[in-house]
Amino acid sequence: QYRKKGTEKREIGAGTGFVVSDSGLILTNKHVVADTGADYTVFLNDGAKTPARVLGRDPVQDLAVLKIDKTGLTAVTLGDSSKIDIGQTVIAIGNALGEFSNTVSVGVVSGLHRNIVASGGGGGGSEELQELIQTDAAINPGNSGGPLLNLNGEVIGIDTAMAQGAENIGF
Repeated sequence: QYRKKGTEKREIGAGTGFVVSDSGLILTNKHVVADTGADYTVFLNDGAKTPARVLGRDPVQDLAVLKIDKTGLTAVTLGDSSKIDIGQTVIAIGNALGEFSNTVSVGVVSGLHRNIVASGGGGGGSEELQELIQTDAAINPGNSGGPLLNLNGEVIGIDTAMAQGAENIGF
């Protein structure tokens, strides 16, 4: 947060992402970086923080690709989401509530190919999301964009949404 020439910048939200390329590509949800006029900063696990550019936003899949000017990063291993089974154990990682970084929760795959209408809490409208993985692993605000892992540590999904008025129904 700082002031410059009568304007003020401040943190207005938080989400999660994960490195998919050692050259600084990061995957997150589109709704995490929906504000095209905002500046985005990535906080890395080693404590470093760096500006990020949004390279692309996919509103149909609710995905976004960011780029940071840092190399030598360790990228996640991507798994095969077509091989997921109901009852399979999964691990969700995220920045729960925008306050608790690297929060890990464990659950099972409760359903596959779910379709939901997701709406943002800030009046950002709603959108239909399709072909989602349903899990009872805790997905909290701030977890959006985090990886959903299988027990081999491979990313098989991305934390996207939670059912309002329910407990432990996440997508």
